[in-house]
Amino acid sequence: MIIMNERTLAFIKQAFKEYYFKNAEKIIAPIRIKEREFGYISFDKIMIRHLSFQNEGDLRAFFIKEIPRSIYYSCAYYYEPTLTMDKKGWNGADLIFDIDADHIPTKCKKEHDYWICKDCNLIDKGKRPDKCPKCEGMRIDKENWVCHSCLEATKDEVIKLIDFLLEDFSISRENCKIHFSGSRGYHVTVEQSDLEELDQLARNEISDYISGIGLSLESLGISKRVSYEKMHRILPLATEFGWRGRIGKFFSEMDFDNYGNNDIRDKIIFFHDKMKYKNFDNFIREIVEKLSVKIDAMVTTDIHRIFRLPNTLHGSTGMIKKSCKDLLSFNPLIDAVVLSEEPLKIFVDHSPIFTLNGNLFGPYKSEIVNLPIMTAVYLIGKGVAEVY
Repeated sequence: MIIMNERTLAFIKQAFKEYYFKNAEKIIAPIRIKEREFGYISFDKIMIRHLSFQNEGDLRAFFIKEIPRSIYYSCAYYYEPTLTMDKKGWNGADLIFDIDADHIPTKCKKEHDYWICKDCNLIDKGKRPDKCPKCEGMRIDKENWVCHSCLEATKDEVIKLIDFLLEDFSISRENCKIHFSGSRGYHVTVEQSDLEELDQLARNEISDYISGIGLSLESLGISKRVSYEKMHRILPLATEFGWRGRIGKFFSEMDFDNYGNNDIRDKIIFFHDKMKYKNFDNFIREIVEKLSVKIDAMVTTDIHRIFRLPNTLHGSTGMIKKSCKDLLSFNPLIDAVVLSEEPLKIFVDHSPIFTLNGNLFGPYKSEIVNLPIMTAVYLIGKGVAEVY
């Protein structure tokens, strides 16, 4: 990783300054702004928290004056947001979800993710090894990149999450705010709902439910000792609520070779008898894994979490946290790219092939190239380039 020198730091800060100066009116304050805690990371890598703003105008003025590298706001509402955590007075919080490409196993990772040995500086693509094959060192950093494929995978998880929120928790679609994070995934925020007052334990239960954690065969009516007649009575149907209905629907949509009976419960029993209990148990777990949502549980359960503010620049990519009004057509590597396309000469240590704003870049290896400012900021933020 390249340590950012003064010239490169000055360039990054100027690029961010120009964006906020020209786009300050696009910074939209969150609801109940007076009750939120704000925090930001400066270009000196200092985190400053416990800030508060009275209105949107004050928030926009702050951007022009301070030029933050990253700025965040709390999911929580406080009586006194500027005080220390023990004195703020918690008054509820939005229910939030973070879906990141890092948490989703995709085949493309072996093509664009890198690992770097901090002892001998060996760089290679693919999964990070336990020890370096060259020097056998254990200090190995992971470098994650994204492509259209892995971002599509995160979008699929968002679609599943929204279905859970609407169908299983009766949340209004209008109260579910979807944003591309500005880097490797999506943020989903549930505002103005009855879930605001839930404590950390209750949010953990929601996280487990959506993730399919703790779901057993017994809860689906399947047991080693249950009779055929009883099993048939208590197996799930596609019309049921919650996980039972989801499992039932999955079986109803499956095609069975040489099996003409359309009764869902008969289908499940047929498959259970064919596979035997242990294999069927593993099969159900695979179904749950497929239907569940891959969220970052630590984010959802943290009632004091601070989230990146929408329409602000991500400090490590130069893209913005962008609202997704039409998720299906949204293309983060185009729609969230906002910086200039003016050329800049930079030195790139390494990078895979990647795309920004519809353009293909790389691969690069220890070379000087002229690239658009949007691309230069992206590579510098990844720690693999510097201004030449």
